[in-house]
Amino acid sequence: MSQLHQMQFTYAPIEDRILFRMNTKARQEFRFWMTRRYVQVLWNTILQILKKKVSPPAAEMLDDKPLSEPMKEAKMQVDHKAAVENSDFKTQYEESTYLPLGEAPTLLFSVGVKPGPNNNALLVLSPEKGQGIELALNDQIVHSLCKLLSETSQKAKWELNLDFAQASKLMPEQGLN
Repeated sequence: MSQLHQMQFTYAPIEDRILFRMNTKARQEFRFWMTRRYVQVLWNTILQILKKKVSPPAAEMLDDKPLSEPMKEAKMQVDHKAAVENSDFKTQYEESTYLPLGEAPTLLFSVGVKPGPNNNALLVLSPEKGQGIELALNDQIVHSLCKLLSETSQKAKWELNLDFAQASKLMPEQGLN
């Protein structure tokens, strides 16, 4: 698995889909379509990842007590703000000519999560058939994904309410694919 270098989300009105492009440090570029429904499922999946991050194992609890819901919400807000402030959203996306999955974007169908390196989650984005990708989600990447998904869905006028304030309310557990 190559390391993520950049990602870009662009709303394509004619397709009524979001084009997700990402390139790696090995200069590979992957292109995927995301539907409105897929973005909602992806958002809920990311919320579950964030929820697990603010619900640490017993060894990381404050005075051996779990964090209260308001403390979890505050921690998520602080973590999100810090990660977004330290992200580079100004550098232009660098296109690559090495497209392992082809030039045409692939329509994503399922979202999954599995354990990844360094206690980070691996986000598995897959089409119905064929090859997808796995993204190792450190704090920087997961919070950048939140920001980019939220902004792009607003541009699409999909009315999904992908607001990070909503994310910090820690939605109840939902099944992940």
